[in-house]
Amino acid sequence: MSLFEALFKYPVQAFREGELVFVGPVRGQWLLLVPMAMLVLSWALYYQVKGRIPGRQRWVLPVIRCLALAAMVFLLADPALRAKAAPDQEKFAAVLVDTSRSMSIQDAGTADRPASRIEAARRLLGGEQKEAGLLREIARHTKVILYRFDQSGAREGEPSDLKADGPFTNIFRSVRDVDGELQGLPLAAVVMITDGCRNTGGSCEDAARLIAGRGAPLYTVGLGKTNPPKDFEVLRVFAPRRVWRNTEVDAYATIRHTDFREPFEVRVCRGQNVLLAQKIDPGDQTDLKRVRLTFTPDHEQGAAAYRVSIPPAEGEKVTDNNFKDFVLEIQDDRLPVLYVEGSPRLEYRFLRRAMFGDRDFRLVGLLRLASDRFYIQGSNQTEGFLQQGFPTTREQLFAFKAVILGDIEAGYFSPQQMEMLEEFVKVRGGGLLMLGGVNSLGLGKYAGTAVGGMLPLIISEADGKYSDQEFTAQPTQEGLDHTLMRLDLDAETNRRMWEQMPPLIGITPVKGVKKGATLLLRQKADDGGRAVLAVQNYGQGRVGAFTSGGSWYWQMSKPASDEFHGKFWKQMIRWLVVGAQERLTLKTDADVYARKDSVILQATVRQKDLRPVNDAAVIATVTDPLGNSEEIPMHWTLWEDGAYQCRYRAEEEGAHKVSVRVDGWDVKRVETGFEVSEPFAEFTNAGLKEATLREMAAITGGRYFSYDEAGGIPQEIKRAVEKLQLMRERCVDRELWDAPAAWALLVVLFGVEWLVRRRSGLA
Repeated sequence: MSLFEALFKYPVQAFREGELVFVGPVRGQWLLLVPMAMLVLSWALYYQVKGRIPGRQRWVLPVIRCLALAAMVFLLADPALRAKAAPDQEKFAAVLVDTSRSMSIQDAGTADRPASRIEAARRLLGGEQKEAGLLREIARHTKVILYRFDQSGAREGEPSDLKADGPFTNIFRSVRDVDGELQGLPLAAVVMITDGCRNTGGSCEDAARLIAGRGAPLYTVGLGKTNPPKDFEVLRVFAPRRVWRNTEVDAYATIRHTDFREPFEVRVCRGQNVLLAQKIDPGDQTDLKRVRLTFTPDHEQGAAAYRVSIPPAEGEKVTDNNFKDFVLEIQDDRLPVLYVEGSPRLEYRFLRRAMFGDRDFRLVGLLRLASDRFYIQGSNQTEGFLQQGFPTTREQLFAFKAVILGDIEAGYFSPQQMEMLEEFVKVRGGGLLMLGGVNSLGLGKYAGTAVGGMLPLIISEADGKYSDQEFTAQPTQEGLDHTLMRLDLDAETNRRMWEQMPPLIGITPVKGVKKGATLLLRQKADDGGRAVLAVQNYGQGRVGAFTSGGSWYWQMSKPASDEFHGKFWKQMIRWLVVGAQERLTLKTDADVYARKDSVILQATVRQKDLRPVNDAAVIATVTDPLGNSEEIPMHWTLWEDGAYQCRYRAEEEGAHKVSVRVDGWDVKRVETGFEVSEPFAEFTNAGLKEATLREMAAITGGRYFSYDEAGGIPQEIKRAVEKLQLMRERCVDRELWDAPAAWALLVVLFGVEWLVRRRSGLA
């Protein structure tokens, strides 16, 4: 060991190759500021005793003390020699390229040089025009492995082999697959080239945290436009799952119309049969439009697939997202309705006749003749309980889907029957309609009862008497837009038909309409402007109140061939029973699936009083397009009473039929269906998800980059790649605080100061 190494701990070569750094808590600037401050303080202290110190020593003492303090601060800052050492192990960079179908959208180039997103990715990786690609740039600094990802991640050979053909994008699973393959290998960085469109699997944030757990930064490169240019897209469709035959259906579609400002057409069709073609004005406020599509299904019974679509427009590059399918289950059995009337009157006669001849309805009339005598019409063999009057059990009442209360007072019903009627609407999802009369609404003392609480009108016993006046009813604007009031699909024709309606006779006065209810019909202002028809939702069901008892006059004032009176009441009943629950229901978790997907079948099973059952033997039967059938037992889900579930693996493309039965029960088998077709989820909401990619990069300490439309490598990416070299190098810090020379210097300085002070006569 040389003398230099004995004094300074390390040989001379270590000082030549190393860099002096401070690894302690004291910052480097304090090494300058503290000695200067101490110099000023020392000079001030010695200045106070300048008369006792010769002039030369007056400056020597502060300087010596300053040097001693500087040496002390130097040691407290923990000085070290930083030297570069050979890396322990070669690191790798993983480059992940999105190969899902959304990468085929041509919005990553310029007008002069159009390119799809996948073409832009290949240019970025492979380079062109004598410029090295991103793979070669990364390879200059660290080893690089190329991966493709869509549903999963897998290693790829060359950029030219990348194709945008993946049906789905699962970023989390893809990152997990890559992480599993690189397990045990040191990771320098991850570069992800994608549009950020994830449509299945775990969240993108969780994928980024998986990369962050490896201690590697994620660099994301975004391709494509936030909104693909010139594009129509049907984002979602909402429609009731189960509808009655010949019933109008309101489907609501949310549509994106990027770069289109001219009116366009939206269609509802089943196969080649177009049921509705509606012109839509897109407006200029937003690219999103929510439209209501009213149509009558053409299917007679069972499940049928319908489609909301927009015809491709000129210049539209992506048309695979111009439609969305949904399934309707058409019920063909007759809809059971119980009509309770307190006394014989024309309203009962005409309303019953309007519905009697329609095979969609089974109207059971319960007409009171005396306090304990009833005339029953339209009942079947299982409804003998009606001989005693209104149903007394849930099972009896829940056999019906709708109840009409005519001119009958509240006192006829027991409190238990009142509460049962509320459960019928709120829980069972049935429909309740009250008609006007001398013993109905407030005049019938329904105020304060369970039934009165459900009505959409404000009533009291102090309301005026029933009036036999003749008056004209006119629809409100909400009424003209309501499904229940639509006599013709054309809005203008529908308005004229209501304007030409004959008058009504008789009205029950009420105080007004409850908040949240919808007023559909009112008297003309000259006749009093009072409410005639109001409706509202209540729990699972719906409630309506028609304050007149003279709708029969509509029919009497029209030719016998006129169908207005009957159509109005049929639409009323159909609207009321939309939410009515069944003893046995069946549905799928989606309407359209891709091949190999798992179809989740869900059923609910209830007793006759609609209470759930958890121990039933439920069997689902799935029939594929080739006619092959498979029976699958359904098991109680444990987390919801009456809910059963099973899975089916879709293998064949086309329409599938599903039915479910309960062994040992006399309940009718129910059916539904689903489609297996080419998946187009990749083209739903397919714009660049820049915010998502930025967040993923930020989680890992990386960065987000935008692709250069000219096709070159962005300079920001080049600079990021150059930093990979620093990641490969390992630095070693050699501490100097315990070097003998440093402590010797400190002792010498304090010793010299002490000697000078003693010779100057200071303490």
